Formats: sequence, C-alpha cells, structure tokens
Amino acid sequence: MYPEAGGADLPPAGGGGYFPEPDWKSRIAYNLEGLIPLILILIIAFFLAVKFNIVSSSTPFVGPIANVFGVGSSPVKLLIIGKSSPEVIDVLNKNPDLVVYRMKSPHELERNPKEQISQYDVVMLDQSQEADKAISRRLGDALNSWVKGGGNLVTVMDSGIRRTGLGGQVAFDVVGWQGTIGDVVPVSCDRVGEGQLACENKIIVRGKLTRQIESHAIMSGIEVAPPQEGAFFLLETFDVTPTGTEVAYVSEARGIDSFPGIVEKKMVVGKSVYFNYNPGITQTILENTLKYMRKAI
Repeated sequence: MYPEAGGADLPPAGGGGYFPEPDWKSRIAYNLEGLIPLILILIIAFFLAVKFNIVSSSTPFVGPIANVFGVGSSPVKLLIIGKSSPEVIDVLNKNPDLVVYRMKSPHELERNPKEQISQYDVVMLDQSQEADKAISRRLGDALNSWVKGGGNLVTVMDSGIRRTGLGGQVAFDVVGWQGTIGDVVPVSCDRVGEGQLACENKIIVRGKLTRQIESHAIMSGIEVAPPQEGAFFLLETFDVTPTGTEVAYVSEARGIDSFPGIVEKKMVVGKSVYFNYNPGITQTILENTLKYMRKAI
C-alpha cells in the first residue's frame, strides 16, 4: 500500500505538532524597507517640480509642504559681483522679504571662488557702474561650472567682458563672454564694424521694453514698459547677439531699431539671464527675475 500523500510529514493527531507564529515585526520592517526608495523618489520629484516651476509654493497643497521642508520660505540669497546701479540697490532694499544681498568685488572672490559663490541662490555679475569690466580666469571658470551645476546667474550689460591676466593687468586679447565665462551667458559679442565689438559699443536709446514671450514668469503682468502711451526710457544698451531665448526686446521710439532686452539660457539644472539695460529701472521685472531664478520657489 502507498501512504497517503504527505502523510509522513503531518503532525500527530491531537495537536502535538509545532507551527511558528508569524513574525509581524519582521514583515513590517521588510515593507518599510521597500517603501523608503519610493519615498525618496517622491521627495526628489517634488523638489525638482518646484525648482523647474512645474509647481510653485502658491500651488494648492504645495505651500504647506514647501514650508515644512523650507522651500520658498526664505529670501533669495543674492551675491552681486561688481557694483550695481543705485536703481538696482533701491529695488533690493525695498524687498527685504524677497532678497538679502551682499556685494563683492571680483578681487574678493579670487580665493576659492566656487566655494564662495555656492553659498548663494543667485549671482548677479554687474559691473555697470565701474570702468573695469574684467574678471579673472579662475572666477570665470567657477561661474561657468556653478551655473552648469545648478546655479543661477544674472549678467548685466557689458559686465565680465574682459579677463585679468598676469599681475592683475587686463588681457587685451580676450573680449567677450565666450572667452571669460564660456557659453553660459546667453549673448555673444560679435564684431559690428571695423575694429569694433558689440559689447564695447554702448548705444543710447530712447525706447520701450516689449515682451517677446507672453507666458514667461519674468514678464508676468507686463506687456510693455513703460506702459503709458508716448512714454519711453532713456537706455544704455548694446547690439549683442542672442544665443539663448529672447524674453523681451528694446524697441527704439522711432520704430527703426530694436535690440535684445532680456535673454535667457537654461542649462540642465541652472539658469542664466542677461539684461541689456539697467534692470533697476524696471522694478517689477527685476523682482520677477529674482523670484524666477531662486533655487526653490
């Protein structure tokens, strides 16, 4: 006779066999270990969505979560390299809840420039009030790698178009951002005449700033500035060539000429914006730019 299937392994009748109780603690720990990677992915996705403006701190349910993690709840930390216009400083001083800033000369950033600029959310390279438009190779390389690594750079007019050489003297064989900071500045300094470069040829324009991209956050609520009929700015500008996306342009009052106004270039994670005029004369646009460029809003 054949024994019943599995009969040899059955415990004796009467309950004499041993069945181990389930280890609930082990099961819970196992399940939690499986959830941890998913939670981390969700947190990273949230921060990336905030960073790339897919959602903002004003989006329903996002604000409270952002505040818990400290996202968008503190002022923008801004470093100004050079010397900004009184109008820019006035806008910054009016907005202590939006921005806290510090101004340093390029010379002060010679020691560990990458480490120094990495402490800030936004760096503004603004030598518009200075005759010296030079930065060192070390600082230029630091700005380039910082932007490509996720930093946010604002370049104003002809700032940073020259490079300091040996002994701190200006190297006259380098003119333009391609030679000083690399490809992160979204305009180029092309030749506009015999022996003349666009970024060294300042032009005085009576004109308006007109929105080019309707949905861009920098121009939010602004179609043209100044908005009044017959009102114009007296601007200093340059006939540079955009290599990024033109956000706004300067139109001359007579309607004959136009020039790039605001140009942007997005890296994989960082952003770079160029102002072809004094950004302090358009207060709301400057405020919008700081909000747009901060690492978490």
